[in-house]
Amino acid sequence: MTAVRLRSMEAGDAQAVADLHAASWRSAYRGMLTDEFLDHGVVADRQAVWTERLTEPVTTPAFGIVAEDADGQLIGFTYVLLNHDSTWGSLIDNLHVHPAAKGGGIGRQLLQAVARELGPAHSEPVFLWVLDANEPAKRFYARMGAEFAEYGMAPPFGGVSLPEWRCVWRDASVLLHA
Repeated sequence: MTAVRLRSMEAGDAQAVADLHAASWRSAYRGMLTDEFLDHGVVADRQAVWTERLTEPVTTPAFGIVAEDADGQLIGFTYVLLNHDSTWGSLIDNLHVHPAAKGGGIGRQLLQAVARELGPAHSEPVFLWVLDANEPAKRFYARMGAEFAEYGMAPPFGGVSLPEWRCVWRDASVLLHA
């Protein structure tokens, strides 16, 4: 398991988070999203999203956690929208690990950090969406105990709408033991 430092996401992380998010999409979504978007539009798109999320006043309860390597470089992050859905609970809106750091347990550490942040009193489920074509991510979420509860189409992003699965943990504390 890769040694990382986990900490709360801060406004000053916007650029590094956007850059990592873009790198993650370029690696995982090549062949799913258009090359034009991945090669030319994804960085500006993610910069706009993360600058707004981390510098504008909070309108939706949320928290983010970043993972840094020994040199202080961002190598992973997650972002959670609390109480997002009355049925499915809190949305893990993003979970990304730098492509060069995948397989080192960072995703597991981030999901477990989410469960710890939510705490033992958290009684609602947590969920995320994963693209159907993203087989490595689907295998990871299955290993982490996710229930593939619902199949649908993602809202358009990067110029396309793709099939996706809702992955649910009905009890977030199971992530601590995955």
